Amino acid sequence: MRDPGASGRNWRPSPPTGSLLVRGLLVLAGLAVTALGFGLFLDAHDEMHGYRTAPVCDTAAEPGADCNRYETGRVTARKNDGEYRLTVARETAPTETYNVDQDFYDDVQIGTDVRVTVFHARAVEISERGHHADSLQDPHLPALEVAALVAVGSALTVHGLARSRDGDAGLLSGLGLGFLTFVVGSMLLQVPLPLALTLGIPLVGWITFVAIAATRA
Repeated sequence: MRDPGASGRNWRPSPPTGSLLVRGLLVLAGLAVTALGFGLFLDAHDEMHGYRTAPVCDTAAEPGADCNRYETGRVTARKNDGEYRLTVARETAPTETYNVDQDFYDDVQIGTDVRVTVFHARAVEISERGHHADSLQDPHLPALEVAALVAVGSALTVHGLARSRDGDAGLLSGLGLGFLTFVVGSMLLQVPLPLALTLGIPLVGWITFVAIAATRA
């Protein structure tokens, strides 16, 4: 025989329409901020690695175009202080210093001409007789900016999706995801990966983390 009080004990009042609207707006705002963070991440990755797949600039290409321009540079200084460094000068820009491997360092002398790859108006690589060395930027600053946006976006999203009204759930989830984003983002910005992996790894991780956090909150 059915217990008439069972349904009453399991019944939960539906949230008011105003509460649902606020929660929906929080989710939308969180997704928008998170998307902005992912967009910044892709821009930073393209700035650091986009030259590897970019075409060669034609004669009509404007400075800063999405193509590679090749110039001749000359080694003006060599330094070995535990790391191998070459300073290269070119006619159109100030000198820049590159970390190179030992073979590259040993095969060139002061005065040696090298090829400089210029992408988005920035010298990104030098090469000479099969040797290559790039001038990757420090990935930690862009990773930190991305992590801040993802943390805020995640906190808003989890708070909007969570069944409870515990305000700490979204905050803690945002801080956790922000930290993970900084660590993973710093690593991914240092290695050239296909776009599917570059975007897919953090996106799948973010969706999984947010889903778990929202369900348990």
